[in-house]
Amino acid sequence: MLHQTPRFDTASMTRAERVRLQLATEIVAGDFRPGTRLDEVAQSSRMGVSRTPLREAVRQLATLGLVENRPHRGVVVGDGVGQALFETLAEMEVVCVGLANARMGDQERGEVARLAASGGDWLAALHRGCGNPVLVGLVETLWQPIRGGQAPRGMAVTEVERSLGVRVAAAVAAGDLEQAECGIREFVRAAAAAFYMRSPEMTVKVG
Repeated sequence: MLHQTPRFDTASMTRAERVRLQLATEIVAGDFRPGTRLDEVAQSSRMGVSRTPLREAVRQLATLGLVENRPHRGVVVGDGVGQALFETLAEMEVVCVGLANARMGDQERGEVARLAASGGDWLAALHRGCGNPVLVGLVETLWQPIRGGQAPRGMAVTEVERSLGVRVAAAVAAGDLEQAECGIREFVRAAAAAFYMRSPEMTVKVG
């Protein structure tokens, strides 16, 4: 069932960005089967937008690999895109962890651990510590459909995520790169599991 009830405040986004987020969330959640054609007229009508923001949103989705332009069919949902997104996100987070481990000082490491222990956004602190804004921008784009656009990535949705966050942060604080990398992969897997459990409730305001 397609998500249509507004839930997340996306007022700071452009209309095209909101459409992209809505479609990305639906695609990753499996609302559209692989190969499903995204009819421009139907999607514009469903979301209450003109074709211009829809086309821009579809272009952004194609850049992410979530949709494809196929001859004689138009824009269709790609194969296995949900799994591919989470696999890519996990490996990019591993790179973030590696860079942060090499670049953060003791105070920054301690802040990551403190935020994880208190339920704060430790992952945002880790991203800042990696010192690579291009990588962080890509990672945050991948998190958007999973966390509903604006929800902090490191604030746990489940107890499993919370405990894994503490584990990753502790490994980072100790400079244990192997444990930090292992933990961040498990954290993304837990986020994926939580997403698929609650995805019928995840909606965004488009109009």
